[in-house]
Formats: sequence, C-alpha cells, structure tokens
Amino acid sequence: MGLPASEVLDTYVYNNGLLSGQWGVSAAVGLVKGLVGVVLVLGANKLAHFFGEEGIYRS
Repeated sequence: MGLPASEVLDTYVYNNGLLSGQWGVSAAVGLVKGLVGVVLVLGANKLAHFFGEEGIYRS
C-alpha cells in the first residue's frame, strides 16, 4: 500500500525530480514517456488512415 503501489510515471518523475533531487533520472523518464506518447499518437493516426478515417491530420 501507499506510494509504491500507486505510483505512475508522472508521480515517479515528480517524486524523484522535485522531492529527491534526481534531475537526470527524472528528465530521462519524462523524455522516454513523451517519445512513447508521440509514437502512440502517430501510430493511431496511421491506423485511422488505414481504416479510411480522417485521423488527427491528413498525410
């Protein structure tokens, strides 16, 4: 129970970066999380185009 059971990437970045002062680890985790998010959005857009939908933008 407590923090280890409920921690997600955002709270991990906050706790390690701001509260513990581990800026490098927090920056790396945040960067990887952002890159994974971009890849997922672009992949979902490509999949939407494949099924004939408009998606977020036109390619």
